[in-house]
Amino acid sequence: MAESKTKEKENITLEKMLDNIDEIIEKLEDEELPLEEAFAEYSKGVKLIAEANKKVDRVEKKVQKLLDNGETEDFE
Repeated sequence: MAESKTKEKENITLEKMLDNIDEIIEKLEDEELPLEEAFAEYSKGVKLIAEANKKVDRVEKKVQKLLDNGETEDFE
């Protein structure tokens, strides 16, 4: 079961992750949101941001390997 959740996280695109983070931000901006729900949404957002950062790091490493001249440079 944990393995299927891991694969599910890997298959979600960075764009979808960012959309989900935007949705969470909108929910958190609602002053009527109960504290417990706000904390749950915040926790989901923190996890999504961490996963998005991991995806970006993997892409940056791939870009470094794909430079035409065979030398690696830092991705900026």
